[in-house]
Amino acid sequence: MTTATDLPSESVRVRALVVEAVSQAAELIATPATAERWDQPSALEGMTVGALAAHLVRAAGAAIAYLDRTPPDRRPDGDLLTSVTYFHAAVDSPIHDQIKDVSAAESAIGHEATVHKCRQLAADLETRLAAEPADRLVAALGGRLLTLDDFCRTRLIEVLLHLDDLAVSTDQPRPATDPEGAAIIIEICMNIARDRNGDWGVLYALTRAERSGDAAVFPVF
Repeated sequence: MTTATDLPSESVRVRALVVEAVSQAAELIATPATAERWDQPSALEGMTVGALAAHLVRAAGAAIAYLDRTPPDRRPDGDLLTSVTYFHAAVDSPIHDQIKDVSAAESAIGHEATVHKCRQLAADLETRLAAEPADRLVAALGGRLLTLDDFCRTRLIEVLLHLDDLAVSTDQPRPATDPEGAAIIIEICMNIARDRNGDWGVLYALTRAERSGDAAVFPVF
């Protein structure tokens, strides 16, 4: 069985960042302020605070769900998705339009049960991610494959951004997390912008607004 000490340092780091983010999410969800506002609107249009918390937990839990449904010996028969192309595919996926309804339904278990679910998920992720090899693949979005580490990078976007959404929604400080997580998100977002608009489109948006024209380089989501 693979252990964390067998993994390359980059794999260890990105997987640990996911565990940290989910652990911090569990503690923020557990606060009285979150419980009190469970059924109130969140900072995200069309989502209650409870639905936002449920969506965060579901997004993080996808790492284990996808591992469970992907055979360990699965190998690609074409190009792998990356943390950038994953989000292109995700926006076009049918599930994207169902997120609000699914999140509302899953929040119906209530505050305490969601806290327990998130804490258990953090513990499960710590064990499971440490046991998976560096070349482990997962099938996402209709069976398209990407590396587990790239999928973990996509989970950082989901968990850390929604962690901030939840803090804003409940008037609480954003939990302190390792700044490397935010740096990974910035890198992915910049690469999405580069993929959509070209390097010079991004450079113009950052440094030469008068030359960027009407191109909507940012935000990328």
